[in-house]
Amino acid sequence: MSISGALQTSITGLNGQSAAIGFISDNVANASTIGYKKVESRFQTLVTQSSAQANTHSPGGVINQPFFSNNTQGSIQQVSSTTSIALVGSGFIPVSKKNGTDGTTGLPTFETTSYFTRVGDFNQNSDGFLVNSSGYFLRGWPIDPVTGVVDSSATEEVRVSNLLDAPVATSVVDYAANLPSNALDTSGTLPATLPASSIQIFDALGNARTLNLTWTRTGNNAWELALNAPGADATASTTSFGPITVVFGGSIAGQNISPGTIASLGAADGTTPSGAGASALLGSAATAVNDDASISFSIDYGSGGQQIRLDLGSYGNSIGTTQYAGDTLTLNNFQQNGVPQGNFKNLAIDQDGFVSVTFDNGNVKQFYQIPVAKFRDPTELDRVAGNAFVETPSSGGAVLSQSGSSGAGDYVSAAIEGSNVDIAEEFSKLIVAQRTYSANARLITAADELLQETINIRR
Repeated sequence: MSISGALQTSITGLNGQSAAIGFISDNVANASTIGYKKVESRFQTLVTQSSAQANTHSPGGVINQPFFSNNTQGSIQQVSSTTSIALVGSGFIPVSKKNGTDGTTGLPTFETTSYFTRVGDFNQNSDGFLVNSSGYFLRGWPIDPVTGVVDSSATEEVRVSNLLDAPVATSVVDYAANLPSNALDTSGTLPATLPASSIQIFDALGNARTLNLTWTRTGNNAWELALNAPGADATASTTSFGPITVVFGGSIAGQNISPGTIASLGAADGTTPSGAGASALLGSAATAVNDDASISFSIDYGSGGQQIRLDLGSYGNSIGTTQYAGDTLTLNNFQQNGVPQGNFKNLAIDQDGFVSVTFDNGNVKQFYQIPVAKFRDPTELDRVAGNAFVETPSSGGAVLSQSGSSGAGDYVSAAIEGSNVDIAEEFSKLIVAQRTYSANARLITAADELLQETINIRR
């Protein structure tokens, strides 16, 4: 190896260590950057000619190849934002990059290039899109609002602009109680009417209404059930239903049933219901034990007949409405399926990647599911500004999977991923790079002195 070769080799050493110091500086500068992935040095020798058989070696120096630790985990930090997500494990969050604004709708337009990131600090902007601190828009699989089925055929930008939840009219009322088998009126005779039970139901417009149920014991194992609904017509008067007879104990289709359980439901005396829009109570037929024991009727609150089914339990089954010994009516279950209109309360992304809205009526609706993008070799992804990545031929194409499945990482809700930079490790590398740089500089000085000696030979 010539003195000139020593100079050239030392220069490559200086260049390699300069690059290493640059990588370290970038890592340290981004130690607090969300989702940042450090760059490491991978030194490779440059050999122009080397042969053990010929006993020759002509080194060409060294080159510093950057290694991108894109698949190395960063620390997870919990945050207060319910729209922030972090990934634990392999994979990336699919995102889009804005490239303009639609002149008609005023909404953003997006590049066709697919981007991916680990920066999960998403917040909802004024247009309803979820955007991270680097300006990238979250993408997800849309969910059919009617069927609730996730459409995993393609992703789209996540936008939640539905801030109201439509009301749902009550269609089912579940009722379970024990009626005291020895109930009598104040004079110790029959009929004996128990205090009414009331429940709040909802009409088609989401208005709260009241439904009252009144039980009257008419004989041994025999009761009458009457319903009334205040304000269930145009004059806001009370609409009454029934009564309908309810018989406990005996047999169904020739099969004896447990005492105290419902045996039959039937019309009491043919009395016509009172009030506009009222209908007769229609009890379900008892053809076998465990058939549903229910009563159907219709109420008109001004939006047409509202069909309601009152479920009392099952025929011949002690789960539901029963008649056992007691002094008062014991109410075990009294609930309905209607809901009022709901206003937007909260937007969140859960650990399964579901983007859901909670409304103040208690309803929770899912709008998107965020998949995890996996690559054959994530270290070969190209980096772009804003801690985002794009696929390359070496990385392979993105494969989208549900969080936690098929080797994909798990989402952590209300969290962000910090950088994977270890400051202590970086400063250790800096010391080595600094010393190695100085050593290469000394070699250049030594080669220069040797050249000077060669020049001085002629004197």
